[in-house]
Amino acid sequence: MTIKSEMEAFFRSYIESFIGRDADAIAEHWDLVGLFPSPNGNFSMEREAFRKHCATLLDFYRQQGVVKPTGELLSADELFPNVVQARVAYRMLGENDAVIVQWEHVYILRKSDAWRISLTIVDDELAAWTALGAQL
Repeated sequence: MTIKSEMEAFFRSYIESFIGRDADAIAEHWDLVGLFPSPNGNFSMEREAFRKHCATLLDFYRQQGVVKPTGELLSADELFPNVVQARVAYRMLGENDAVIVQWEHVYILRKSDAWRISLTIVDDELAAWTALGAQL
């Protein structure tokens, strides 16, 4: 299996967790502590806090009219053995597959027993929702 195919499978599972509105499954795709550099400062969350954050995020998406989130792996580059940088394009779809908002995320993943996200850059998502007048 190539890095690209592994990342495609990983992010397919990750997106399916969002489609299923399963905060526990989303959080399981992350390391025990996830890092979130953002324009407003860097922060980290342990898995249980992140699971609660995911539940809040899923509710926020629902309130914005998101019916189906989609994601497409744009690139996957192995930086070191068992460390990958991945770029994913997201589109949040509403009724009749109308695009509500779209953005890209950059992730750093590490493989131990399984691939898990260690870090993501959320700048583009924050900017996309802010442009619509919605505050995450």
